[in-house]
Amino acid sequence: MSEDEDKLKAAIEFIRRTGARQVQVRYSDDERPTVWFVVAKYPKNHYEMDAALTPLRAALRLCERLCDGGMCAYCHRPAGFEPDHLWRMPWDKVICWYQYDPELKTFRRGCE
Repeated sequence: MSEDEDKLKAAIEFIRRTGARQVQVRYSDDERPTVWFVVAKYPKNHYEMDAALTPLRAALRLCERLCDGGMCAYCHRPAGFEPDHLWRMPWDKVICWYQYDPELKTFRRGCE
């Protein structure tokens, strides 16, 4: 698998960890450009979705929207989502950043 495929798989798993019961990757190629959607279904028929020109970017946008402004269930700090792996993040003492770990191929929380 390429790094993008690994990151897409990790993003879908991250969406599931937010409580989604089902995650679908869809596309519309009726007109150019092709648009990709990631749709998450939650209990009580609640849906969240995001779109982009690639499936990875659509999934990462949804992850960011679902995470940012939330609260980490472990350290109780505000949560943030950063799709890239960076050694240091701004406000990393105040915000629990979820970042991609290429070795484990998952998004890990900063307090882990």
